[in-house]
Amino acid sequence: MRLSPRTKLVKPSATLAVTTEVARLRATGIEVIDFGAGEPDFDTPQRIKDAATRALAAGATRYTPVVGTRQVREAVVAKLKRVNDLDYAVEETMVTCGGKHALYSAFQALFGEGDEVVLPAPFWVSYADMLVLAGAKPKIAHAPASQGFKLTAQQLADALDARSRGVILNSPSNPTGAAYSERELQSLAEVLVSYPDVAIIVDDVYEMLYFDGDRPAHLLKLAPELRDRTIVVNSVSKTYAMTGWRIGYAAGPVDALAAMGTIQGQCTSNPTAIAQAAAAEALAGPQDELAPMVEEFGWRRDDVLARFGRLAGVRCVKPAGAFYAFPDVSALFPRVWRDRPLGNASRVCEFLLAEARVALVAGDDFAAPNHVRLSYATSRENLSRGFDAIEGALATLR
Repeated sequence: MRLSPRTKLVKPSATLAVTTEVARLRATGIEVIDFGAGEPDFDTPQRIKDAATRALAAGATRYTPVVGTRQVREAVVAKLKRVNDLDYAVEETMVTCGGKHALYSAFQALFGEGDEVVLPAPFWVSYADMLVLAGAKPKIAHAPASQGFKLTAQQLADALDARSRGVILNSPSNPTGAAYSERELQSLAEVLVSYPDVAIIVDDVYEMLYFDGDRPAHLLKLAPELRDRTIVVNSVSKTYAMTGWRIGYAAGPVDALAAMGTIQGQCTSNPTAIAQAAAAEALAGPQDELAPMVEEFGWRRDDVLARFGRLAGVRCVKPAGAFYAFPDVSALFPRVWRDRPLGNASRVCEFLLAEARVALVAGDDFAAPNHVRLSYATSRENLSRGFDAIEGALATLR
């Protein structure tokens, strides 16, 4: 069958590819410790499951408005006020089939052929490909480990020019766990104010998973003058361990949200009615489950850093949030496996999967080819067993 040329512009998600390979190996009876999966290992809180059960019993099994029920959109408005101190009307929000879908619709609505969008690197693997599908050109601005994987105001200013139509900010970050301080956000905002034609996409999916000190004020609280050209994207996936429920949301200017709603209407129509009811409870109900989850991720973060410290030559910047570590493994590249040097991060991951039965994600598609991503969204036992296996495998290299 003849395929569209569009299919050649993008590649499969590197993170989902690792998940698929782990599932394949497990199906053959091979046990693998999965450090690749980007989802909490906690169960969805019972109160949220109960809300879904009540919705099902009440007959919430039909179409809803394309952009979501009023109930869940009001819960989004309340959350944005409670957590971020941002004031939005219901009409300035929409609900999507996951945070990824909100980003996809935003890119389709805001960017056209040849538009340049500044993409701080390392970045989540799907940003670049989704921009390409919108016809846009990712303009990569590298923020190396030496500066904590965070873009400076000067770097942002250097990346922006008359051709720029957008910028994406993600804090805490996937894949690095880096998080901007309030002062750093303020300095970025001061640059963005000077570019009135640049749309800003703020990806807040990991905002509640923040370990060190108080969470900084939101970019739009620090610079409300950016509000009319900013789309705030979030989801219930990471905060409430609801990855499989596929509910995201966005807030922004009415005209932009209307365009995104039209696109969604022609793609998926509304998100699942039952999942919307669950998301409304997640956002508006008691938030007691969050603190223990964040505390546990913080413990794991510290444990992972200590274990990386025992691996000769491996360097890892301390993550401030999310549940990822992003070590530099380039010191391993000269080591020999199967009669030739490892050479790159992809082969390091191949080696560890084959010899340690541990799955990680290579940094190439995150625009950081010397790094690998490790997700510590797994049990303490798995972390201990996984690192023991990694240490044992590395000891066999020449």
